[in-house]
Amino acid sequence: MPLREDVFENNGYYHIFDKTIDDIMVFSSPKIAYEFISTFLYYRSNRASLRYSKYKKLVPTLKRNLERLISYGKYFKVNILAYCIMPNHYHLLLQQTHHGGIQTFMANTLNSITRFYNLLHNRKGPIFLTQFKSKKIHTEEQLVYVSRYIHTNPFASSIVKRKGDIFVYPYSSIHSYLRNSNNQYIITKNKILTYFGNDKETYMDFIIKNADRQKEIEHLKYTKNWLK
Repeated sequence: MPLREDVFENNGYYHIFDKTIDDIMVFSSPKIAYEFISTFLYYRSNRASLRYSKYKKLVPTLKRNLERLISYGKYFKVNILAYCIMPNHYHLLLQQTHHGGIQTFMANTLNSITRFYNLLHNRKGPIFLTQFKSKKIHTEEQLVYVSRYIHTNPFASSIVKRKGDIFVYPYSSIHSYLRNSNNQYIITKNKILTYFGNDKETYMDFIIKNADRQKEIEHLKYTKNWLK
């Protein structure tokens, strides 16, 4: 695999994305889509010392102990601000919190889901393009824009037909923005919500009001630059 030219900085924010080889609809299977989400939520922690496949097989007591450990934000190598899993690609909005965090997080996650998919389909080899793509976020406005882009992606790509269905799309972090509960599956949403006065209703309104516009620009220059 060729060396990356990207330099990921601690406390920097990045839009991470990639497509499957030959547009394989890897994530059209709910089983694989949910596995991918569970995998990257696991590997964001520096305390995720076991392979995810072995972690799933732990006896309940040991598994609960490790779950508590990996849920502590102080151990996260990356913070996940937003994600959306589409049938043939994914989007992640990440903040690196430890040196080498994004590289390690992505390597562990992609290797794990590739093994999982290949075992299910009795195949070998990669399922994603050679290297995941990344764009650094430079301003707070861009950070908010990218979160909107990620959360409206199912509507902009016509996976869901109605704007309101953005909020029920199952493979998106938008659900975390709508909940008040706090557990290991809640992503790091404070940075985005602070921009909206910590009001989730205002953020939802921002998503809905801009969904049509996002769909209009799906095939324009911005989207082409980020997904080609």
